[in-house]
Amino acid sequence: MKNKNFILFSIIIACFSVLFITSSCKKKPVGKAIITVIDSLNQPVYGAIVNLNSNNNPKPGVVKDKKTSDNNGKTYHEFPLEVILQIEVTKGSKVAPKSNIHIIPGETATQTVKLK
Repeated sequence: MKNKNFILFSIIIACFSVLFITSSCKKKPVGKAIITVIDSLNQPVYGAIVNLNSNNNPKPGVVKDKKTSDNNGKTYHEFPLEVILQIEVTKGSKVAPKSNIHIIPGETATQTVKLK
């Protein structure tokens, strides 16, 4: 009888261990944002500073990410949680109008910003 109880207990522990190990190894999806910066001729802008921030959102959370656009005028950002962020783009004295982007985990949000 004790042997059967020990085997049953071992099987139950093994099942819970397998469930715990396999579920804890899964990575949570991140939300991605791709910002494309263009000029007045709709050409990509290299070297523009793209600042995503939560300055327009109520506290307590502060989220910031600053990147420089590549040769294709793009910046790539990742966030682990759902966020609505303000986009600020500058290059030298040129400033783009501020806009917002909604980023959801597991999805890719895109936004094109035109420098004036």
